[in-house]
Amino acid sequence: MQTECSGDKMMKYGDMDIFDRVLDFCDRNYIIDMEDKVPVFLCSIGAHLFNTVNKCSMCDFAPREGEEGYRFVIADCPLRHSEYPIYTPSSRIADTRIHIIMRGAKGSGKNVLIDLFCAEYTGLLWNPEGFNGIGFRTMIGSNSITEAGMFGSVNDEGEIIGRPLARELCGGFLCFEEFSSVSDANKKDHSIDMKNQLLTSLDSGRVNKGMRDGWVKYNTRYTIWGGTQHGRMDLESGLDRRFFIIDILMDAEKERLYKEAQNKQASMPPEERAYLASEIIDMRAWFIERQMDIVMNPPKGVKFSQEFQDWVMKESVRSFESDLFRRLAIGYHMMKGEWKGGILDVQMDDRLEKLLEQCLRMRRNVMDEDVHLIKTTFWDKDVPRSSLIKDVAKLITNNDYQAAKRWIDDNLKQQIWFGEFTPRKEGRGRRGVVCRFGMPDLQSDNVNWGG
Repeated sequence: MQTECSGDKMMKYGDMDIFDRVLDFCDRNYIIDMEDKVPVFLCSIGAHLFNTVNKCSMCDFAPREGEEGYRFVIADCPLRHSEYPIYTPSSRIADTRIHIIMRGAKGSGKNVLIDLFCAEYTGLLWNPEGFNGIGFRTMIGSNSITEAGMFGSVNDEGEIIGRPLARELCGGFLCFEEFSSVSDANKKDHSIDMKNQLLTSLDSGRVNKGMRDGWVKYNTRYTIWGGTQHGRMDLESGLDRRFFIIDILMDAEKERLYKEAQNKQASMPPEERAYLASEIIDMRAWFIERQMDIVMNPPKGVKFSQEFQDWVMKESVRSFESDLFRRLAIGYHMMKGEWKGGILDVQMDDRLEKLLEQCLRMRRNVMDEDVHLIKTTFWDKDVPRSSLIKDVAKLITNNDYQAAKRWIDDNLKQQIWFGEFTPRKEGRGRRGVVCRFGMPDLQSDNVNWGG
């Protein structure tokens, strides 16, 4: 039976690329609703590899003669190289990692996607020698974590103590089944700086903490994948600009399909299970081979087609989002087809265009949902800004008033239907700012919109 599986596999996958192959693996495992989600993870892997080409010649954890035993070292990193950076828009070394946050209800399959790639023993990226220089470092993080556990702390001698995850997973993938365990740590006294460190490490890879006894200072290249539920979604303070968003919708029909799939998964014959196990081994080998091909024959630069540039100029793509979609396109072409090296020519094909549109739609569903809630709640009303801050804190930012102020500035002030003014008032008393929801009367001079 093993021989039959091998022959069937050669016949079926001889000319198939990794996108089709992983999706076929999901279909044969009866994992549903993967068509617009699995490609994002594959693009994240590709963007991660491109980022290592661009940045990993400058490694804080490379062995140095005479410093053995005095500093943290990753001795055998397959991503370390000596090439110059190749992607420097605005004369800065760009970071192209695609961090992913999945939003979905309980039982919607968030953990399935994380396990598909990073589960111990069965994940497509997992490797028993991942921390010894073969393949990628992968880890599913704990459900409770502190800032020190994530980024590190120092002892009385100024040395970094413990094994901070951001450092340990440099060059790898760190997953959280419930990302709120990371973002909510910021609300605890011992981890009050968690969000600031998270923002910089996700953006540039930089971790920099000044403490009483010394510094926690290093650069890391980890990529984060996480999931969260609707009520726990917290992407304020710039986290929304660091994460690619996957929105997993649930309805009665999908519930039925999930139950049908579970029945089929439970009754899968042994021959099919053996075939799928061999597929995991083969795809792991493919990821390692692609990693080595890119390191040994790295891209020399990147060029975006005019068609792609026209797509990111769409009005529905906001300025800070265009770079996220640019990274997606880079990752797509890093994983697509046979690797040839040279200039990475980012062309818009049908599959990439479909993926971009699907991702934009998911992002709009999530990012504009809260704006729509506030808009419909206060439409055609004048609301004191102090009251609006309280309501936004209650409805959106988990009673965080500073976050509510930032949310109003980031999401409402640029809307044509939102304005702030200070009403004329006779006599004594404080003149508070009033927020008006509704289309402005462009013929009227009575209201100072945006004032």
